[in-house]
Amino acid sequence: MQNDKHSKHFKSTHKYRRQRMRNWLLYPALVGFAGVASVLAVNPAAVTAPLSNAGQTHYLDQGWDHQTRQQLSFTSFGSRLIPYDWFLALEQAQTAQLFRDPAHMSALGFIIAEPDEYNPDGLPVGVVRDKDKQHGDYVGLTCAACHTGQVSINGQRIRIDGGQALIDFTGFEIALVAALEATLADTEKFSRFYARLSQLQSNSLPTTSLATQSLQVLMQTRLQQLQQRLHNNKTDVPYGHGRLDAFGQIFNAIAVEALNMPVNIHSPNAPTSYPVMWDASHLDLVQWNGSAPNKEPGPLFQNAITALAVYGTIDIKKEDLSYRSSIRINHLADLQNGFYQLTAPQWPQQFAGALDEKKVAAGKALYQQHCVDCHTYVNPADKKRKLRVVLTPVAEVGTDPLMAHNFSQRKVQTGILEGERSLLLVGKKFTAQASSLDLVTHAAFGALLNQPWQSFKAVVREYKTNLPATPSTIDSYKARPINGIWASAPYLHNGSVPSIYDLLLPAKQRPQTFYVGNIELDLQKVGHLTSAAPNTSLFDTRLPGNSNSGHEYGTELNDEQRWALVEYIKSL
Repeated sequence: MQNDKHSKHFKSTHKYRRQRMRNWLLYPALVGFAGVASVLAVNPAAVTAPLSNAGQTHYLDQGWDHQTRQQLSFTSFGSRLIPYDWFLALEQAQTAQLFRDPAHMSALGFIIAEPDEYNPDGLPVGVVRDKDKQHGDYVGLTCAACHTGQVSINGQRIRIDGGQALIDFTGFEIALVAALEATLADTEKFSRFYARLSQLQSNSLPTTSLATQSLQVLMQTRLQQLQQRLHNNKTDVPYGHGRLDAFGQIFNAIAVEALNMPVNIHSPNAPTSYPVMWDASHLDLVQWNGSAPNKEPGPLFQNAITALAVYGTIDIKKEDLSYRSSIRINHLADLQNGFYQLTAPQWPQQFAGALDEKKVAAGKALYQQHCVDCHTYVNPADKKRKLRVVLTPVAEVGTDPLMAHNFSQRKVQTGILEGERSLLLVGKKFTAQASSLDLVTHAAFGALLNQPWQSFKAVVREYKTNLPATPSTIDSYKARPINGIWASAPYLHNGSVPSIYDLLLPAKQRPQTFYVGNIELDLQKVGHLTSAAPNTSLFDTRLPGNSNSGHEYGTELNDEQRWALVEYIKSL
């Protein structure tokens, strides 16, 4: 997967600790804080020691070895949230506990991980260090943050590689902003924050009063940017655990932030569940609405857009023929190739109990009658399998239409890009208005064009002979193979149905409200337990974007048939 140079980068733990602050722009601003730090009793172990033991985790056979798993979990694709050492040193808003404390990150839905050569500081899965020689290190998110799941069965925790995460994305952002606000407002909290930075930096600093002000200015500047992003992406209906309107937020990231045009703000109010990644690289179309062809260079574009959506940076200037960005294009190829190897998790009979073979047989016949036309079978032994999705118009499938409608109908002002070509050098010229998707595609193309050799190599390395496909011109949702679906609750694109059993009921009989965030597997209905519990969020299907209607296929089955079909689906 990763090349030797990249692996050595993670292994050189001591070297990178010495270099953490060397290149970051606040380094000159920090000069002079020794006087503050010297009066604080900071235990170095509080900064550098491994976090608390994450406990035993079981892994299923999904085509990855442990090295591949760790590389994909902690490889940056260019996400830059805040300087890396700020994240290591930052306290929670209301306490002196570190923000990255396992209990705090776990409450936000992140999966806790032990320190190792790929993750020296014991950060949660998908929370990664992005190294920049010019500006220093940043912390950001990578694919694994949203596309790694876990379930618990009778106290045994099982990792689901490429699974559906249950992180509270907005809750994480809000908590981070609150922590920065509190650090700047509280003298003692700020002093402890700096002392940890000094400990991480491991050198003595002379005293100047300007240093305090300079650091505070840098922090205040980044805080204001994060506050503005929260404002741009506010919604009337909270996402809660396990959902994000990724399209809505990337549209705002480009059309609002990168172009500096507040007039383009649209509420990203159509959150969807984080889709599972096994077989995704083998499909002809991806995204919940089947909007993205999966033949090169499509995957490279999609992954570049994802990097920009999750705190990647891009500098769009009218006079430039390409756009500088933080996207790690060479890493995108590694990530894409890694997920190509991934297979669906099999029902863990060693923890969850054996399947009822009689029910499985009866359920298979029902599946062939009611389901297989849309949800085809997969042969995981075929390493180069080519899979085709089925697109069903929104009006026919009947599920919540908001995500599909927002994607196809959203228009924005083009601002400085008016008159520019849609693909910089070719394509139609932008008028005063364009679709959000066209602007995002333009930005991604500009970022890839800025690193032409890396982009070319990535396309060559990623290239797979997937089936060609053209997205539908009608608002639709895709039906893909459902192997491993037992590990990806809740269901439907917007996460509005808590279990497989509930999905086989008529919509009027499905739960109106339930809680999301509990990883304990419901072995009977097949989903997560949905009662109120700490660190869960209420899902109300009566709110806009949350409808649990539609997908009423096989709903005429009697209860015995439903349970047989559930049992068979567990076996896929």
